[in-house]
Amino acid sequence: MSMNRVTGGLPYVQPNLLDKFQVDKKAKAEISDTAQKLVDLRAAVDTGRAALEALPDVREEKLAQARQRLQDGHYQSPEVQKKMSGILQGVLSKLDEL
Repeated sequence: MSMNRVTGGLPYVQPNLLDKFQVDKKAKAEISDTAQKLVDLRAAVDTGRAALEALPDVREEKLAQARQRLQDGHYQSPEVQKKMSGILQGVLSKLDEL
């Protein structure tokens, strides 16, 4: 390919040269199930990050409520422990699916 002095040293491209390389608009690409899971995971992470950015860094009223519950022994009750174990089990199951 020769250099063109008029274009400042950029190579000269013939008009309509790119027309020879038209892409088939019906062509499709397939990705693996693992790649699709990664795409979905990335979308979920991006959504989560956006939601977190919308929240204030510390919600003082929630923090005060949690501190009071700790002092009152709320988190030591069997009902709360059972509920938390169920939540954690669900989270761990989701992680195993990845």
